[in-house]
Amino acid sequence: MNKRQTQKQFTRDKIIAAAKMVFIEKGIINTATSKIAEMAGVAHGTLFLHFPNKDSLVIELLDVELAKFDENIKQVILGTDDIKNILEQYLNVIQAEEGFFSTLARELPHYKDELRRKILFRESFIREHFHQVIEKGIEQDRYAKINIPCALTFLFGTINYYLSLKKSFVQEGSIINKFHDQIIDIFMKIIQK
Repeated sequence: MNKRQTQKQFTRDKIIAAAKMVFIEKGIINTATSKIAEMAGVAHGTLFLHFPNKDSLVIELLDVELAKFDENIKQVILGTDDIKNILEQYLNVIQAEEGFFSTLARELPHYKDELRRKILFRESFIREHFHQVIEKGIEQDRYAKINIPCALTFLFGTINYYLSLKKSFVQEGSIINKFHDQIIDIFMKIIQK
């Protein structure tokens, strides 16, 4: 990468980092691109050189966050086929970025259809990891023969419910931490033989 490309990537990364901070604080819907540019220390027009609109910035940020998230989950899955351990690690990763994921969960119903579809498509990769591990466990007769998509819809729906209503459940701290053990216990009861 030459010096110009390096500088361009640096500016792009600054914009993404600033967007994440502002989105967590103000929400995605209520954030103006001018506020993101100001936080990143770039001209408003510079932001649009890198991202044609706010939705493309949201998608890029989501891709960056889910790529890190996906890699962490892959490492856990490659290291174990114990769904309880994978779920614990998954919740830990969500908790580490809870502000961002809480904002997404809370605002998702209000996004434009195209943006909502893109977000859900990206999240489907994570669900697929869980599906594969549970399916393997069923084949090995470690888990009950369940409807895996329904079980995962319950799991991810529960997590998103807590994330979207975080302010109703906790004034300070982590909603994931508060319900961590309950989420795991209930899900393990669903898949137990």
